[in-house]
Amino acid sequence: MNDGPDSVRFSVVIPVHDRRERLEACLASLSRDGFDGTAEVLVLCDGGPASMREAQPAWTGPWPLRWIDLSRAGPAAVRNHAARIARGEIFLFLNDDVVCEPGLLAAHDAAHRRRPGHAVMGNTRWHPDVVTTDFMHWCAHHYHVHYLIDDPDNITWEYLHTLNASIDRCWFDQGHLYDESFPDPAFEDTEHAYRLAQAGMRIAFAPGALVHHHHYFEPAHYVAKSVMRGRSARRFLERWPELTARILDEYRVAISRAGRGLLGRTLLGLPDGPAQWYARIGLAFLAGYEGRPLPWLAKACRGTPERLTPGAAASAPAGTGPGPTAPAGR
Repeated sequence: MNDGPDSVRFSVVIPVHDRRERLEACLASLSRDGFDGTAEVLVLCDGGPASMREAQPAWTGPWPLRWIDLSRAGPAAVRNHAARIARGEIFLFLNDDVVCEPGLLAAHDAAHRRRPGHAVMGNTRWHPDVVTTDFMHWCAHHYHVHYLIDDPDNITWEYLHTLNASIDRCWFDQGHLYDESFPDPAFEDTEHAYRLAQAGMRIAFAPGALVHHHHYFEPAHYVAKSVMRGRSARRFLERWPELTARILDEYRVAISRAGRGLLGRTLLGLPDGPAQWYARIGLAFLAGYEGRPLPWLAKACRGTPERLTPGAAASAPAGTGPGPTAPAGR
């Protein structure tokens, strides 16, 4: 544990790439948190454009902020770098596209004081500004599914995503770093959570530690993201094959329920509803997992067909998208 004279209670870790406007909103909300303990903020720019690196966003918060420029390394390497240089007793990982409610740090702190040495998952809701379409209304109901939690003092590893999660630094000091071999920004935090849970770490849910996720998706973007998630799921399940059914079955069920009618709707140009959205997401996830193209699925999402080819780099914006019953893999 870092208990030296320069230690602080929290190191808030925010990886960024190119979403400057969202980062500015995140930092502005964090500056109003009101936490009366000690903290630092680490903003790590993961190979962003020159405009992002050269003009750092304003910071008016009460704690020191360090801006750290890195070459494009990916979220796992960025968080590992932060863990090596951070001064905090607890690492609070945030997405750059969240808006924090006041009291976020205090709620994480209270949960850690009740059970020191473990991890806490904060509460996430979609930002109301992005819930403006039928698809986003569906996402708001089916994702960030904290209403499924029965015992907030003992939640499963699937829920622990770095969008709003705090982990005691002792686990990093013991060498439990993020796996940097994942091909895309997905499942690396899920794998880390599962590995730490296997090592004895417990996870609590802090409903008062609230952020609003300001990330808008269209169906085509989320299908593209699902291909990327499928690729990373393959890496995850190569390491932990005992979880194969747990990760893949929910998508297989969704595809089965949609049935052959999904292809027919695509060919006829009929609009999708929730069952079709989830089936397309499942098909895209499995396509990425199996490394195979789905040309007719690309046709259904005109405008981004190249993003639906598993071998291509998925350029859909990053966000968190757990499944409705097994929230794994962001």
